[in-house]
Amino acid sequence: MMLTDSPVFAVCMMLAGLAACTAWYALRLKKEELPVSAALLGAVLGSLLALICAKAGYLLHDLGSRLFEGYFEEVAAIEATMLSFVCGCAGMTAGMALGAKLRGIRPGKTLDLFAAPGCVFLCLARIAEGGMDTLGMGDAVEAEWLQFFPITMKNGWGEAYLSVFVLEALTALVCLIPALRRGRDGDREGLVFERTAVCLLGAQTGWEMLLQYPYVRTFITSFVSLEQVFCAVLLMVLVIRGCVKGGRLWPVPVTAALLGISAFFQFYRDNKIEFLFEEGWEWALDNAETFSLIAFFLISAGLILTGLKAVAPGKNDQNRKKM
Repeated sequence: MMLTDSPVFAVCMMLAGLAACTAWYALRLKKEELPVSAALLGAVLGSLLALICAKAGYLLHDLGSRLFEGYFEEVAAIEATMLSFVCGCAGMTAGMALGAKLRGIRPGKTLDLFAAPGCVFLCLARIAEGGMDTLGMGDAVEAEWLQFFPITMKNGWGEAYLSVFVLEALTALVCLIPALRRGRDGDREGLVFERTAVCLLGAQTGWEMLLQYPYVRTFITSFVSLEQVFCAVLLMVLVIRGCVKGGRLWPVPVTAALLGISAFFQFYRDNKIEFLFEEGWEWALDNAETFSLIAFFLISAGLILTGLKAVAPGKNDQNRKKM
C-alpha cells in the first residue's frame, strides 16, 4: 500500500468511526435497558470536548516556541498537525461519560459499555491518518525484508516508512479483547474500561517513540513529545487509582520507573549521548536504533502488565464485598 494525501478519506473515516462507535454503544445501552439517547448525546458532547481538548493539548505544546510569533493565530486553526490525538481521545471519553451522566447512568457503567465501541472509533480514527500524507509515520526503512504492509508503507517516490498509524489501529483492535472480557460477579464498575485504557496507553507509549510528528519536540524537553507526557500522566492516574482501590502499592513506583527508563532510551536514541560512554563502548552508539527499539517494546509490555495488575481487583475490593 502507498501513502495518500486525501483529506476527504480522512474525514470519511473519522465520521465512519464516530457512527460505528455511537451505534454499537447505543445497542449496548439498549441491551442493559438503559436510555439509548445517552449514546447520541454523548457523541455530540464527546465530539465537542474532543476538539477542544485536542486543540488545547497542541496549544500547550506550542506555548514555549511560538508564544511571541503567530501563537494566537493558530488558536482557531483546525488542522491535523495542530491537534493532540491523546487529548482528543480523553475529551471524547469525557463527553460520553457526561452524556450518560445527564441521562442518569453511573459513570463506571458508562465507561465499561463504551470501552469496546471506543476501540472501534480509535481504530478508524488511526486509519484516517492514512489520508493525511506523512502524519502517523515513523522513520525510513531501508531493509527490504521489512518493506511490507502493515509494517511499512511507501510514498510517491517509493521510499518505505514505518506505518506506525496502521500498527496503532491494529493495537486498538487487539484491545477489544480486554474491552469485551466480562469481569467476575461483584467486580467494581469501571474495571473493564480501566483494563482497556491501560493496554492502550501502555502500547501507545512505545508507538509515540517511533512517530515523527511535526511537533514531536516540546518545550518540556528536547527529546520527549508532549503526547508521550500525556500518555504517561493518564497511565499514572489509572495506576494510582487502581492501587488505591485494590490495596497494593508496588505498581506505582514500577510504572514510574518504566516511564523514566523510556525517557532515557528516547534520549539515547535521539541524541547518542557519547559523554556517557567510555572508550570501547562505540558499539552501543552504533546500534542505538536497534537497542532502543527493543527497549521500547519491552517497556510497553512492562507498562501494560504492571497496569493490568494495578487495576485488578485486590483486597480492598474484597473488603467492600464483605461489608
